[in-house]
Amino acid sequence: MPFAPSGYQMFRNVKDFGAVGDGIADDTAAINRAASWLSQEDSDERCGEDCGQTTRLGAVVYFPVSNRPLCSSRYYFTQFVGDANARPTLRGSANFTGIAMIDCDPYIPGGNGANWYINQNQFFRQIRNFILDMNDMPWWAQDGDQFYAPTGIHWQVSQAASLQNIDFQMPLSDSRGSTNATGIFMENGSGGFLSDLYFFGGGIGFRAGSQQYTARNLKFELTLTAISMIWDWGFTWQNLEVKACYVAIEAKSVGGLYNQGSASITVLDSHFISVPYPIVLRNGGPHPNIILDNVRVEASASVVLIDGGETILPGSESLLYYNSWGMGNRYTSLNDEGSFDTGFIDPPPQKPPALLDGSGNIFARTKPTYGDLGAGSFVVATDHGISNLAEGDQSDAINSLLADNVGTPIYFPSGVYLVEKTVEIPVGSIIVGELWPQIMGTGDYFGDENSPKVMIRVGKPGDSGIIEISDMLFSVKGPTRGAIMMEWNVHESSQGSAAMWDSHFRVGGGYFSDLTLEECPKSTGKPDRNCMAALMLLHVTTTSSGYFENVWVWTADHDMDVEVPGGVETTTDAQINIYTARGTLIESEGPCWFYGTGSEHHQIYQYQLNNAKNIFMTHIQTETPYYQPTPDATSPYPLGVVSGDPDFSECESESACAMAWGLRVISSQDVLIYSAGLYSFFYSYDQICLEDENCQDRMVETSYTEGFWLYNIFTKGVAQMITPRGGIAAVLAEDNQA
Repeated sequence: MPFAPSGYQMFRNVKDFGAVGDGIADDTAAINRAASWLSQEDSDERCGEDCGQTTRLGAVVYFPVSNRPLCSSRYYFTQFVGDANARPTLRGSANFTGIAMIDCDPYIPGGNGANWYINQNQFFRQIRNFILDMNDMPWWAQDGDQFYAPTGIHWQVSQAASLQNIDFQMPLSDSRGSTNATGIFMENGSGGFLSDLYFFGGGIGFRAGSQQYTARNLKFELTLTAISMIWDWGFTWQNLEVKACYVAIEAKSVGGLYNQGSASITVLDSHFISVPYPIVLRNGGPHPNIILDNVRVEASASVVLIDGGETILPGSESLLYYNSWGMGNRYTSLNDEGSFDTGFIDPPPQKPPALLDGSGNIFARTKPTYGDLGAGSFVVATDHGISNLAEGDQSDAINSLLADNVGTPIYFPSGVYLVEKTVEIPVGSIIVGELWPQIMGTGDYFGDENSPKVMIRVGKPGDSGIIEISDMLFSVKGPTRGAIMMEWNVHESSQGSAAMWDSHFRVGGGYFSDLTLEECPKSTGKPDRNCMAALMLLHVTTTSSGYFENVWVWTADHDMDVEVPGGVETTTDAQINIYTARGTLIESEGPCWFYGTGSEHHQIYQYQLNNAKNIFMTHIQTETPYYQPTPDATSPYPLGVVSGDPDFSECESESACAMAWGLRVISSQDVLIYSAGLYSFFYSYDQICLEDENCQDRMVETSYTEGFWLYNIFTKGVAQMITPRGGIAAVLAEDNQA
């Protein structure tokens, strides 16, 4: 943390702050000290209630193997990390108070429901490798005059956040009645990704509410209700295994800012065993769009049931298989005007074999922990003359280190690594970051948009083999108008061998970036060339393939170091104008997998698939730049510089037409997208356009594409959800209201 106060401690072992871990002593205070203090010697707080956000005060809080009682227990830009080889147990005590054992966004006492942080801005959080034992907790947890169901994690987050490798051990119902325990409580936010979670017992495994989310590889056993949906615009559940629970997915509630229900639910590659009611919907509606794809159900009464009403999809004691079943509006041919339908989808999606694993599921790969390797098996970048203190050009030193250590895991300690030339990552590289260390491009080399330069080149065209990148952050110190932040060239040598997990792109909005509120305040005037910061963020090239999980490709819309007092639900005070031309360009012939990715606030497009093939995506999320259409998508970067650019020549005088595409699928083949949330919240920083949902005319363009399957798309502030070329009628938002 090069910009933190002197003496600041980034890595914290809870034992150094007084935790005992013997299963007897209450370690709550020690753990909270480790999470909140600036260091062992400095009890001043990090980024708490009246901070709101930070890029300078991150922390890794490490838990060695232990059994730790808790009776209450928080901070922005924090990772809680347990020993992956011997996961520590956090045990809720009999006198537990508060909303959850781990609370990532505390409610303010007497605050009428207000929190410490703005939930949509809750970035850069991670919890992994824990067992949460809730069996000793009271039937109800009290905090002041509030009563809470005992809960493992209160997870109210946004992008660049993840939960992984966590068990929730909860009590079964007994003579006191039905258990109230809840594994995860997530009432709102804008995520996000989580994976590899196990829930045993309890009343509710996961109480879920968010704009959008991707959840993969979750297992529930003997839980009354495995998943209780509060609200969502879109939620993807992949590789669920629900066994001996009464309900698998309950979607009866309403919640969020406008008392919304669940709008769309996608269930992929999942198995429900001895679950009487896999999906239960609200009586009286409205009901969500539902996709069941490659789902097996054994021993059920009703697979889809209206609560207290009719059965939509009958169950059976025998095994039922749903290759592709859906409920919602469908468009299945070029001239289809769309109609509401419930039943099997015919024809079902034709999934390319290259995207499937040996069991016929969509391939997925969990982020490696490298727990089988000792500390001596890693090369530490800062031990080899490389500075992480945001000083000097580190590109030559990094390139030498990578070239000399192919096949050996290279560990980048937290910090900022300035590079003034291209960083070359050779095939065979394994790169692991600590608390998202920044590789930050800067200097004249990246400064000319007419002479683009790659900042990070992953392999060379034609290369195949292994690439593993995890927990890294790629950024720039502006102006870097000609930067292509990452060019991904490597092709897998075995399925999923070229992969990137929990790694993100951030342009502007961070300390030391020279792209903050001071340099680039929001404006609808002439663009400031010093705030033009990237020609493209991620380019997945023609000969490559890749597995991308929880990757956020973000041009900042606000300064993340402007303090926001606790209790504020939203603010425009920190908004900034940063200009990047393109978000994610995919030209790969595949296979490629994109799990839980987002691409936001780029001038021309967020995602473009151009001559792409064998692509799977779930869930993708985009936002249009808030400043558009002043300027619109034709400036400040010129069009036509990159192959496949749109020209917006058809827009003529319509002011909301020449705005950034959320998704373009052009001349592509065999593309499967399961759940996409594509949003336009502003018109020249004004939100009055949301009253009629007309901030932008168009969001998705398709042209000369075959084998394209798009399920559960939802848009905000858009007139035409999908705009095909060739005279085909557009899909209108007004015809597809939830």
